[in-house]
Order: sequence, then C-alpha cells, then structure tokens
Amino acid sequence: MYEIGPLTYRQGCVCVWKESHGCRADALMHDRAIVGVYTGTPEDRGDQLFRAWVDAEELPSVLEHWANVLR
Repeated sequence: MYEIGPLTYRQGCVCVWKESHGCRADALMHDRAIVGVYTGTPEDRGDQLFRAWVDAEELPSVLEHWANVLR
C-alpha cells in the first residue's frame, strides 16, 4: 500500500491509500482505493470519521464531499 495525500483541511484530513502491486501512472483513476477521514492533522490524527474502499469512479465525489464537510 502507498499513501496519496494527505489532504488537509481546517477541521481534519483525508488520506487515500492504493495497493502497491502494479503501481501504474493511471492506477488512481482505475483501481479502488481506501479513503480514511480523520479529525486533527495528518501528524496527530484524532477520531476516524470515515474509512471505506472506494471505486475509482466514486473517488472524486467522495473527496469533494469530505472537502466540503471538513473545510
């Protein structure tokens, strides 16, 4: 697994992990990812608000949703 991000907002952070087998340039847009959303900062994570496998086609809308929640 390798981490993409994290995306940091005022009220928390979003981390995205991808499986490391076959790391291709197009993997982010075609493979599933694990999305984790936490309060706090990437260095000092607080409570976990969300964690799930997300299909590539759903990833942009999931990231947009949490960006709006955490801003």
